[in-house]
Amino acid sequence: MSGHVFIINGDLTKIACDAVLVPTDDHFTIEAPWRGLFEGRRHEIPETWGTERVLALPPRKNEPQIWLGNVGQVGDSSDFSVFAPIVRDFVVNARTELKSVANEDRIYAWPKPRLALNVVGSGRGGGSEKKGHLVLGLVKTLTALADENDVDIVLVTFGPKPYAAAQRARRHFVHKEEDVWRFHEEANSDLIKEAHRLADEAIKRHLVLFVGAGASAGAGLPTWKGLLDRFAEEAGFDKATRERLTERDFRDQATLIERELKRRDVDLKDGVAAEFRGFERFSLTHGLLASLPSSEAVTTNYDNLFETAYKTRGRDVAVLPENPRTTEGHWLLKLHGSVDQPEKIILTRSDYLSMPRQYGALMGLVQGLLLMRRMVFVGYSLSDEDFHELIDEVRAARGDSETGLGRGVALTLYADPLDRQLWEKDLDIVPMITGTQVEAPVAARELELFLDLVGYLSTTSASFFLDASYSDLSDNEAELRDALAALAIKTAGSPLDSVGHLVEEFLKDLGA
Repeated sequence: MSGHVFIINGDLTKIACDAVLVPTDDHFTIEAPWRGLFEGRRHEIPETWGTERVLALPPRKNEPQIWLGNVGQVGDSSDFSVFAPIVRDFVVNARTELKSVANEDRIYAWPKPRLALNVVGSGRGGGSEKKGHLVLGLVKTLTALADENDVDIVLVTFGPKPYAAAQRARRHFVHKEEDVWRFHEEANSDLIKEAHRLADEAIKRHLVLFVGAGASAGAGLPTWKGLLDRFAEEAGFDKATRERLTERDFRDQATLIERELKRRDVDLKDGVAAEFRGFERFSLTHGLLASLPSSEAVTTNYDNLFETAYKTRGRDVAVLPENPRTTEGHWLLKLHGSVDQPEKIILTRSDYLSMPRQYGALMGLVQGLLLMRRMVFVGYSLSDEDFHELIDEVRAARGDSETGLGRGVALTLYADPLDRQLWEKDLDIVPMITGTQVEAPVAARELELFLDLVGYLSTTSASFFLDASYSDLSDNEAELRDALAALAIKTAGSPLDSVGHLVEEFLKDLGA
């Protein structure tokens, strides 16, 4: 199980990881996009580089280590060779520092050290006119470093152009997918085939993502068992009673805890919302899902981490019932409420029973999606009652049709023959692990590898194709690129009611 390079479209300052490389210069200038990482920490920035190219701030428990990289160059045409030593120093030095960090001091016990960086030098670092060359060199170098140092590296691009460019760069080095996406020896042998199937659906814009609590685990969020036990203790339940509580359905646990807390003038939902609001860094799973070509998502999570992962340059998501027209049709339905409105959180037994009355119209929307799209369930418990009710509604709408209409895909960590039998008429279950001796963090990493492969397979070169700074990535299509670039000049400023305007808009989508 060697290291791997994951590629996402997201915000480097918001991803959960062990260490992050922040680009700066000789004078330790911190540009606006990175300043959020340095709130209350400016005094920790060194005064001099000495002989080093990278320097770390003092580590903090349950936060990424912040490394500064001296990437600043004069001009805008520096190639990757200038930045390669800085990237290499970051990976090697961060790996060494992390050896002494205990799992309880990390955000999450990932199986391998997890490092993150952006497309170094592509902004004000000196290589803005050679982005294609930069990303080619960066992806190749990171791939080798991940393997040599046995670390996982997340390349966090910011916007559709650099994301598509990074995936295109990877195509220059991928000869066999199994040589790059090296799954665990006990992994499902069909994962590459299943990734191709999902990628085909994604390219057609047929995917709707259904995101469950498991997706947030890699961001360090507490388990429901642990969280409810804490609130039960706060409510005054003794240890023996708390142990008996765990034998109850968690909705009934929440009901009993809520009643006792009210007697102490404490609101359980406010407490739960406050707990989840304390987590601001999204997991790699969130980032990989948000990078897929899908405009619609549904979640039962209260946290805001999927929204955080989704919002990047020029991209936003409407949380229904907010108007999705303001976000170009990108929307997220939070079936169980959000930390932004604690009073509406679905938590207790009575909350769940009232869902059909309160959210009937929104539930109908989800049922319609299940019939019209390919819904992919990630991190979601197939045993939840609302999930069963939802699938039952789809069964009723589908009738006896065997066309595959309304059939979803559930990505699970482990194979369970009973789940496969139970859902055989409704879901394709794709387990990551078929063995029984693999720990959950390792199985979760297999899911991340799988989603990274789906992202790679479903990304086209369209968004950067006519951007001259990425020309190194499309040398084999230079004739077509030049012809379209000339057409872009010819159609620029065309009247809104003309064919020229339609062509102009199309070429903008190609990076013109």
